[in-house]
Amino acid sequence: MAPLPPPASILLLVLCSYWTAAAAREKADVLTMRNGDRLTGQIVVMQFGKLSLKTDYLGTATIEWLDIARAESPQQFIVEDLRGRYFSGSLVASGIDRRIVVRGDDGTMTALGLDEIERVYADETIFWNRLSGSFSVGFDYAKATEISTVSGSFDTTYRAPEFRWNVSADINSTKDPEQGTVDRHSLGFTYQWLLRQQRFISGLSLLERNEETGIDARLQLGAGYGKYFRQTSKSELSGMLGLALTREWATGSEDSQESIEGIVGGNWRIFKFNSPTVSMSSAALLFPSLTDSGRYRTNLNLSLRRELVKDFYLDLSFYHAYDSEPPDANAENSDYGLTTSLGYSFY
Repeated sequence: MAPLPPPASILLLVLCSYWTAAAAREKADVLTMRNGDRLTGQIVVMQFGKLSLKTDYLGTATIEWLDIARAESPQQFIVEDLRGRYFSGSLVASGIDRRIVVRGDDGTMTALGLDEIERVYADETIFWNRLSGSFSVGFDYAKATEISTVSGSFDTTYRAPEFRWNVSADINSTKDPEQGTVDRHSLGFTYQWLLRQQRFISGLSLLERNEETGIDARLQLGAGYGKYFRQTSKSELSGMLGLALTREWATGSEDSQESIEGIVGGNWRIFKFNSPTVSMSSAALLFPSLTDSGRYRTNLNLSLRRELVKDFYLDLSFYHAYDSEPPDANAENSDYGLTTSLGYSFY
């Protein structure tokens, strides 16, 4: 099978479109701080315990959610609370600190304590204003072994009250004097239909390559049922069970094989917002084969991110992949590595 095209070129077009097509809202939002200061601007998003406010005099300011006493805006927002409920409307002045009132189109007033809120973002049909994500590039080299690694990643999420979707890509090429170049690439898409009580139905697709474990290409299509067990401004924990149809092409072979696999997965993210901002994200997946008796695969990804300057960060990532029965008999059962990269986050 021909080598997979690097996804970076496709993702670069997405990024360029993001910056050229993003539309600005009116800067008419007012924040009253707990110390009495008032800030006027455009609320971009509040998530992970911090609010981004575009202003004419400070640029885009990042404000701790805990430092805000009140928020007002004539514009439309989606407010998501810790129980997974969504409220749409403008933000009305409240006479009580640490409380906001959401006024719906029908005039309904909903009062929420700021400590009950997980996310606030613009209720707009403009596609680009609901996107958030990050991308990074890295290079590692060891003179003693002459082994070098080039890595890159991209991740973006679109959020709406009824659904959310995510596109992610990873590129990892290791040059070894003995083995030559060993590639590990992936391009994935997931779609979640959000249900009540923080539950969801998910569809997923994944195209990946890992020459170390004998995979020239693997195409996976699946679906599952999951739940957000914990959603706060500082952490998020979710799990999912599902099934997937998998087709694989082994290295050195033109033939492919198909199988049905189970999916058992979990994601955990935690955040620390005191300057500098630090966050950790982890994802673990188990794929027990339902058609190849005794075979199972696992994937583990762990990333620790530290902000260097506003929106730019240093990322330290660990990955581990295991296959109990690789389709290429000469391949390794496991592949793991540690990479460092510099990145940028956008919203």
